[in-house]
Amino acid sequence: MRATTLARVTSLLGAFLAISLLMGLIGAGLLLPVIGAGGTAAREGVGMFEELPGDLEQNPLAQQSRIQTANGNLIATPAQENRILVGLDEISPFMKQAQVAIEDERFYDHGGMDVRALTRALVSNATSESTQGGSTLTQQYVKLRLEQEALQEEDSEALNSLRARSGIEGYVRKLRELKYAVTLEQRLTKDEILEGYLNLAYYGDRVFGVEAAARHYFGVNAIDLNLPEAATLAGIVRAPSITDPINDPENSLARRNVVLDKMYQQGMITESEWTKARESEIKLNVTDSQRSCMNSAHPYFCDYVTEWLLQHDALGETREERETLLTTGGLTITTTLEPAMSDLINKRTKEYAPPGNEYKLASAGAMVEPGTGHVLAFGQSSDYNIEESQDRFSETSVNWSVDSRYGGSEGFQIGSVAKAFTLVTALETGVPIEAALTLRKAVQVDDEGNWRDPSKPGSHPEGDTQPAVIFTPEDFQEGCSIGEPQWAVRNAEGANHETSVTLRKATMSSVNTAFATLASQVGTCNIRDTMTEMGLHAASGEAYGAGPASVAPTFVLGADNASPLTVATSYATIASGGLYCPPVPVTKITDSSGKEIPLNLPGCEQVIDPDVAAGTAELMQEVVSLPGSGFRAVLADDRPAGGKTGTADESKHTWFAGYTPQLSTAVWIGSPGAKYDGDLKDFTLGEHTIDGWFYGSKLAAVLWKDIMDSALEDEPVEDFDEPSNEITYGKDRPVPDVEGQSLEDAIRTLGSEGFLTEDHERRSSQPEGTVLYTSPSEGTMMKAGKTVHIYVSSGGWSSSSDDDDD
Repeated sequence: MRATTLARVTSLLGAFLAISLLMGLIGAGLLLPVIGAGGTAAREGVGMFEELPGDLEQNPLAQQSRIQTANGNLIATPAQENRILVGLDEISPFMKQAQVAIEDERFYDHGGMDVRALTRALVSNATSESTQGGSTLTQQYVKLRLEQEALQEEDSEALNSLRARSGIEGYVRKLRELKYAVTLEQRLTKDEILEGYLNLAYYGDRVFGVEAAARHYFGVNAIDLNLPEAATLAGIVRAPSITDPINDPENSLARRNVVLDKMYQQGMITESEWTKARESEIKLNVTDSQRSCMNSAHPYFCDYVTEWLLQHDALGETREERETLLTTGGLTITTTLEPAMSDLINKRTKEYAPPGNEYKLASAGAMVEPGTGHVLAFGQSSDYNIEESQDRFSETSVNWSVDSRYGGSEGFQIGSVAKAFTLVTALETGVPIEAALTLRKAVQVDDEGNWRDPSKPGSHPEGDTQPAVIFTPEDFQEGCSIGEPQWAVRNAEGANHETSVTLRKATMSSVNTAFATLASQVGTCNIRDTMTEMGLHAASGEAYGAGPASVAPTFVLGADNASPLTVATSYATIASGGLYCPPVPVTKITDSSGKEIPLNLPGCEQVIDPDVAAGTAELMQEVVSLPGSGFRAVLADDRPAGGKTGTADESKHTWFAGYTPQLSTAVWIGSPGAKYDGDLKDFTLGEHTIDGWFYGSKLAAVLWKDIMDSALEDEPVEDFDEPSNEITYGKDRPVPDVEGQSLEDAIRTLGSEGFLTEDHERRSSQPEGTVLYTSPSEGTMMKAGKTVHIYVSSGGWSSSSDDDDD
């Protein structure tokens, strides 16, 4: 008993000594400029005080950024700390009163140090088992600022020092905080200090600052907090780990009532307000902060725009700098996302490819604005989950709509969607819309040819028995040719194997053999260049069709992979009259002070002639307006639209991509992972029945129409520009001299000038395969797209001059 008493007396004496020391040092330090220092002890005390830092650095607080839709709806708030800075005039009076009442009732009376409270706390701590705090609200603010600075600089030693509570370190910490507080009170007003405190304090459950806390717990802004809500928040700060109302509702309620009692005792509220608030329950309206894209209403777009920002130098020179600014800088990022369109695509893709269907089919779609490149929306049939489903088609975090560099997949084979780029190249070369294509005769390929190759779009199990047109490496430009001796090109289900077909019909009916023939004439490398210029690239980011020789030139029929967003963007180039605009998901970024950060976005570029774009649009309009591969995509009110179906890899991937002058959309329905074991033929998916083989025309075209009709319902009907007579009918040009060339060289030479060809054999003394002459002859003026007949030596001299054509 006597030992305990002696210890308490000793502690009490120590407390008084500590108070005397602190008061003496601070008093001497503050009064020195006025009265000077007398005596060695005083000067030493002043010297010690002066050596302590006194000006608290006002480093910017880490605060959450805001990513929002085009109309201002919240997408996500990326943040290291969930904090939103507000001014004092944006905080409820109840909140300001409650925080002062519970933390520092003499806040407006002292100068940063409350001697009465400090003395009471030291005496109580020295003479009893309980612990009291003597810090003023200003001192607490100082401590919070110093801790924030240490955390930002990752200074663990400074952080440990700031949290010292006993011994010499504890007194030194307290002394430093006191000096900071006193000098801070000389520089800032009470309201400025209170504003800083309310923005800096931790309110539990990973929420910092009163604005974020008000939104998180009660779903309101700080200005709208009522009395019970304000008292609840104010009560959390002292012990946030055990008093937040979500995880510790009983402790939170008890603490709230203590705050209300304090407010009543200090005359801040009336007795009736106190009674009513004390009898009320804590009514939470918990709102997720959306710090993670998983909590966003648009998680796939959230991932995409976040990655886009981290790769854009507007936020810094390095990825680390960009991430720091994004998660601490309080940025406001306005995106191009139209939430209604996003919801539409998500809903429709799930309807057309229900998650968990037995055929393991999924769907995705992307929508772009022609002429700006604004990414208006994209969506997919899966639910967002970082833990993927086994077959990767019902739950996944992989964004099927975008390239792999932005968190997307490796893309999907696009099939006949790629034919649009051959059309553009052909029209640029001079092949007119009204051209007639001369095709080689189809032959039956035997089973030993093993032509059932997954890289052949439209190939099906019975494909080995279908007729095919045979091409060899010499038929294509060097560097964009095949690496095999032959390439057997088939048409879907063995149809359309005529030896002559118009360009209109070839486009409308998606005739593979016609487009392979056209590609051999206008140049496969030229087509690949057109794809690049118009924005089509592989989902890996490489040039489309830049794969190994065994793949080229099958890329002209869509054997390479691409994402829906890339396809929609490249098709938007046609819709906008040849103007290519890189996809852009962000229109504006402002910092925490409202100053706009320059984006320095790449501009749009005229990559194809407007007349060529108009001609391409006319050909592609017939796909969706006449009975053919895309007739199921005809839009409501006869709205003009161009588009193209696509089917690849034994129906594993089906597409429809199309556009109007206002909107470009690409949709995909296929297998993102494990493929269905059976045949995708004659089956029902959701509420849609597929008759026959599963082609892009069967369901993707219907989905595209459904989305476009809804998206354009209130938009005016706009027409495409009419192509010129030259694009429609061609222009006169001389037939080049090909005499003495090989047949393959002659076909390429004539094709590069826009002429179609048909070859015939003649017996002669010239080596076999040598061109003898053409009809019309060299120099004859003809319109591009007309057929030039090539007469080739078959060897074996004959005096007859009227042999029949072969």
